[in-house]
Amino acid sequence: MGGDGLGISVAAALTEQGHTVHILDPRAEAFGRLPPGEVEQGRIVPIVGDGTLQQDLERAYIKDAHVFMALTDIDTRNVLAAQMARHLYQVPKVICRIDDPTTQKMYNDLGIVALSSMTLVSQSAVRAASA
Repeated sequence: MGGDGLGISVAAALTEQGHTVHILDPRAEAFGRLPPGEVEQGRIVPIVGDGTLQQDLERAYIKDAHVFMALTDIDTRNVLAAQMARHLYQVPKVICRIDDPTTQKMYNDLGIVALSSMTLVSQSAVRAASA
């Protein structure tokens, strides 16, 4: 879920590894940055929809998903979609972008892989300064 820069980048990287990706975003124009060859060959399937709505998740074949990622820049939307994927659809691996470090820890404790861009950049900066 999420057709901004992060979602597009992750989708492209996953298709390079041989995966098929269904990507949900409520804005059709968000898909303009998808690699056209991957879309034409069906390796990336863009779906205009809201990842917090059951009918849109089901149109994106969430019942068959091995992994669900909520990668928008809105924490509340990401955590709602991640909880739905985990608890309603029992997706085995759920990954969620959460920029608030306190919320990130709470969701990690609940079995959702919660990633904070702030934490990741902070850790990288500290490593770079120490090198």
